Amino acid sequence: MRSMRSVVSAGLVTVLLLGASCSGGTAPLAPANFLSFKLGGLTTAKALRGRPYNQSARNLTNAELKRFGAGADVFDQTVDVVGGLGPQFNESSCLGCHLDGKQQPHDQTSPPGLLVRVSAAGTDAHGAPLAEPTYGLQFQTKAVSGAQVEATISPRFVPVTHRWADGHLSTIFRLDVGLRPQLGPVVKGAEMSVRMAPSIIGLGLLEAIPAATLEAAADPADRNGDGISGRVQRVWDPSTSGTVLGRFGWKAGQATVAAQTTAALSGDLGVTEMDADQLADMIFYNRTIAVPIAKDVAAPTTRRGAAVFQNIGCAACHTPTQHAGPSDLPAIAEQTFHPYTDLLLHDMGPGLSDGRPEFEASGREWRTAPLWGLGRRVEVTGSGSMLHDGRARTTTEAVLWHGGEATAARRAFEGLTDQDRVALLAFLDTL
Repeated sequence: MRSMRSVVSAGLVTVLLLGASCSGGTAPLAPANFLSFKLGGLTTAKALRGRPYNQSARNLTNAELKRFGAGADVFDQTVDVVGGLGPQFNESSCLGCHLDGKQQPHDQTSPPGLLVRVSAAGTDAHGAPLAEPTYGLQFQTKAVSGAQVEATISPRFVPVTHRWADGHLSTIFRLDVGLRPQLGPVVKGAEMSVRMAPSIIGLGLLEAIPAATLEAAADPADRNGDGISGRVQRVWDPSTSGTVLGRFGWKAGQATVAAQTTAALSGDLGVTEMDADQLADMIFYNRTIAVPIAKDVAAPTTRRGAAVFQNIGCAACHTPTQHAGPSDLPAIAEQTFHPYTDLLLHDMGPGLSDGRPEFEASGREWRTAPLWGLGRRVEVTGSGSMLHDGRARTTTEAVLWHGGEATAARRAFEGLTDQDRVALLAFLDTL
């Protein structure tokens, strides 16, 4: 797999992203704390009720539920020029990218919330990606009346042949995005990365994992020799004027839910100012969105699949259980929950490299994506898109793109018996 290439010709930039055993018998059972209906601890939403990705944490007080509703209204609203939209933007509402089942069925020709990040070579004074002189850090594909869009994009899925460990071949897909800048050429050496909108469930819980926990889980020098060398991301936090741990975004480039929210408002909607109370309510909403309850946890196939998940090495990065420390939100504080992530950066190999560093993350490194909510994605959003650019349309495709530190786990997956592979996929579908 080759790294990302950018071809500039006659004003057309084409971003080419080419990406990344329990044999026989009865698999041992997974540890007792590995499987839980309550993926989000006491915050878990126990019923779907139409919007599984946008329900409140179940242990909020009545006053907090009212505030959650106020934040949901802000999240759902379509922003206009008077509200600060644009002049260029990617979407006019948060729901334009973060689908929750309220919208019409998703167009399967493009992953939800697809956008193209861009930066000039080098970093700014704080180690962040350096804004491209004309286009900033993100191409805006829409504009208010009278303004010019910054770029047009045309994504397409391209078949790629994958050779399994036993030699048989199957087809997976990469995502090619043709991008045509409209305000002039990009600077020489510009770095680009295609991204889709990530899931936003359980963010407050992830935010409350103590930094010491994440640092203790990191093993950048692979001292234990297991081939896994996760690293913490460190980013600049303007609110503290210092460097802190990154947790959110595909490369963990944002430290807090507040930072992630304001970055999205600015980068995706073009909003530069917002009513302070509305912004605070929206941040509260984003911190307290519940994780949907898991499905069929007690089923024998689920239990077998969970054991396979652990035995082939998936749990080395997709850490099943985390604990929240103190929090200003009592509903979040001291919760035990099951996100299936270590929030660390891992080298995923050349197949998934975007060639665009972000703070301390290289082009090959990505934050471990939480797996909670995985089994709800199609019924909620109408899209099966996975990985940072949405190239994978099935869980199997997503696994087959894994390389780098995940190579051994992928090869173990390829070597599973049909029974164990079916059980593993069934387990993931319960989350």
